[in-house]
Amino acid sequence: MRVRWMHLIGTTALLVFGVFLLAGCGDSVTMSDPAAVDVELMLREFLEEDGLFDDLGPYEAGSMSSEPSDSRDAIDPLTYWRRITDRDCSRDIHWDPEEGTAEVTVHREVWGILTVIDEDMVEYEKPFHHEGIRYANFIRDEEWQPPNGPPDDQGNGSGHRYRRGPWVLTELSGFVARSDTLTVSIDWIRIQSATVDVTVTDPLDLLTVPDDIMAFDLGEEVTVTVAGPPADAILFLHTRHWKSPLQFDGGTFTGSWTVNRAGRHNAWIEAMAHDTIHDSEYPDDVLIWGMPYVVAEELDE
Repeated sequence: MRVRWMHLIGTTALLVFGVFLLAGCGDSVTMSDPAAVDVELMLREFLEEDGLFDDLGPYEAGSMSSEPSDSRDAIDPLTYWRRITDRDCSRDIHWDPEEGTAEVTVHREVWGILTVIDEDMVEYEKPFHHEGIRYANFIRDEEWQPPNGPPDDQGNGSGHRYRRGPWVLTELSGFVARSDTLTVSIDWIRIQSATVDVTVTDPLDLLTVPDDIMAFDLGEEVTVTVAGPPADAILFLHTRHWKSPLQFDGGTFTGSWTVNRAGRHNAWIEAMAHDTIHDSEYPDDVLIWGMPYVVAEELDE
């Protein structure tokens, strides 16, 4: 079940349902139940450190040269890039201590500047503000015991790759971010490789962990096809610290990447309205879909 924003209730009583705001990015943490402290610490570590919850990849790649445009434009861009000036991340957790479950909504906001340089080296700057969201569910392993020996690479000593302490990640959605002005849309994304053939129509659908998470082998070539944006839209495929344009071909956009890093990651599709970089007066107009994936060897528990 997807958890929407909730009002914090109470601060001292031990509740049947504990609800608290787990905040990151420098924010304070407010909790309604003293027993939630341990939950907060363990889940915060997982949500902040694990690559499956990385939502900033689309903003970390460098500048991109512009593709030629077939229309008459106010700006003939040579290159453009984004720079983050502020960011905020909050995590709303609905914790049921009797059932031993935790339902999480991650809400992220990013502010920054989109810079466009035209062919005459004139610089244009546009402010942008994006809001994003994803969901996750955890279950508490009642048989878990604190490790006696050294912790493993996840800090829990159990060897389980989708947990923090007794809390096991059972379901995870992708990520959706959008600009304040939004006209572009995505109908579906198809991801294909030698081992994967998945079509995503709603990235916020919950995926069972680990069975429904896309798994690739190192060195595997992955092709992405995107339907929905207009033919003059500008689309990018992002992986961490890297992006490439998608090409429009026969009604859809296509691109590819090679899986070259072990671990847990996200790939993102950024769909940008044409006038975002071709019209100095038009506001930032962007939709981002993020999709979690792992390398095959990382799926073993």
